[in-house]
Amino acid sequence: MSRTPHVHQRTRRVRIAAALAALSLVAAACGGDDESSSGSGSDPCPDTLRFSDTGVEGLETLVLEFEDFRVALEGVTGKTVEFFPISSRTAAATAFEFEEIDLLLTGPAEYVVLRAQVNAIPISGVTRPGYRAMIVVRSDSGITDISQLSGRTIVTKEVGSTSGHLGPLEMMIAAGLNPGVDVDVIPMGSTRIEVFASGDADALGTGLKDFEEIEEELGGPGSIELLAEGPDLPNDLFIAREGLGEACGDWLRDRFVDNQQILLDAITGTGENDKYLESVILPASDGDYDPTRAAFEAAGFADFATVPDED
Repeated sequence: MSRTPHVHQRTRRVRIAAALAALSLVAAACGGDDESSSGSGSDPCPDTLRFSDTGVEGLETLVLEFEDFRVALEGVTGKTVEFFPISSRTAAATAFEFEEIDLLLTGPAEYVVLRAQVNAIPISGVTRPGYRAMIVVRSDSGITDISQLSGRTIVTKEVGSTSGHLGPLEMMIAAGLNPGVDVDVIPMGSTRIEVFASGDADALGTGLKDFEEIEEELGGPGSIELLAEGPDLPNDLFIAREGLGEACGDWLRDRFVDNQQILLDAITGTGENDKYLESVILPASDGDYDPTRAAFEAAGFADFATVPDED
């Protein structure tokens, strides 16, 4: 008999608590003089870290999805971790600028914007297996190659969506097309599938996970063809505000990577972040997001693609 969701969640929390207890014992055994021990004052980060996620609106939802993670992060850093809800990447930039938040979990597109606007520091990447963009066409379209989109219309997700807008643009660029010049690109929101189904666009660029929904909207299996599937998109990532400094960023990066299973179990234990179920946490490098910058440039948002000058 399968376990209920509550039992499953409780089991994960027990695992997390046990792991954090073990970490506490190790820290106590090592003493307070080790520079890597958290909360001793010898590390380069402040005693309180304020955290948020660009994909979550409101404190109630932030608590629902990340309370276990907040507790786990306190355990692996020895810091006090507080929530600071935000509503958009614009709000995130403002919060970084005015030092209202210290750490943020965000997507590739949001990171590129925040790097350009407030010089956010990349900390650790979070992989998302199967996180890819795709371009589909109707089965009777006669289109069999991306190059045939020249002179045609493609509808995508809203501007800045990594998988649904920037990803398809990257695919067209790789195929030698100039989006917006060779191909008429129409960014849409939740109505993109309906617009494509109505025949007002020759192709649809969106996330790979949308395939079945599109197929159903257009009449079932066989109604659409996968014209192209993109490579794995850049990782989601934890980023820090510039004012924390590179030393603090490096210190946090080590703790995220070294304690990744504890943190990932905490993120996914609520059942609200299944996209991270098979993830790993890796050191993040700014250069990993250059393809996203190229897509922003192709979309006409060159300001988002800039990289702040290094001192």
